[in-house]
Amino acid sequence: MTIIGDKNIKELIGEVVSDKMLKTRVVLVKSVKVHPLYKKRFVVKKKYYAHDEDNISKV
Repeated sequence: MTIIGDKNIKELIGEVVSDKMLKTRVVLVKSVKVHPLYKKRFVVKKKYYAHDEDNISKV
């Protein structure tokens, strides 16, 4: 967790899945959740847009 000013920001780790936009990357973050009743684990995927000022990151 990173503290910037008075805000707590959680850092997420994922992989870049698209670099076609200028200065913006699409990052896919996977996390494992557990079903509350059946106790089975499953993967939840979510895409985030990340700012990349210098266009350094690639797929």
